[in-house]
Amino acid sequence: MDEALSQGQHPMHMPEDLPAMPQEHFLKGVSLIHRSYRRNAGNPAWDHDHCEFCWAKFMAEDHPEVLHVGYATPDDYYWICEQCFQAFREKFHWTVISDDSATT
Repeated sequence: MDEALSQGQHPMHMPEDLPAMPQEHFLKGVSLIHRSYRRNAGNPAWDHDHCEFCWAKFMAEDHPEVLHVGYATPDDYYWICEQCFQAFREKFHWTVISDDSATT
């Protein structure tokens, strides 16, 4: 399964007994905001980010195969694509919050 994710494939159904993943250390139980991509204010030189699971690219600019909308931590440091959000939301116990409730 890790091989499929690394190749950009998104499983439709995640098994209940999925082994621990490294992302659990920093993404388990976090709040996420569904938003358009924006550069991280703490690192303005970054012109893109990647989904923490499948490595899909997020950018504000238009380029082929680039995502413009996804789920981000309130500080915009971690980004998750729509498909990986759906695949892992239950395992990671994410809460979706509005932009209004985000504090940075």
